[in-house]
Amino acid sequence: MGKGLKEQVAKLERRLILNALEAADWKQSLAAKELWISERVLRYKMRKYGLKLETKLSLSDRIVDATVPLRKTES
Repeated sequence: MGKGLKEQVAKLERRLILNALEAADWKQSLAAKELWISERVLRYKMRKYGLKLETKLSLSDRIVDATVPLRKTES
């Protein structure tokens, strides 16, 4: 059988936090506002999930907002 609910929720929470940090250019105050949590909670969760400035957002971690069209890269 698949992974447990707690593990899946933690994985999603990590992805949401990482995406918010990337979108906010790693400005914790802006990312916390986007997530509707305090900066203190954000810092706690960053430690919990091992997220640091050098953490890179992988393709599997990306959450794409369907309302925002993706930019096309020029060849």
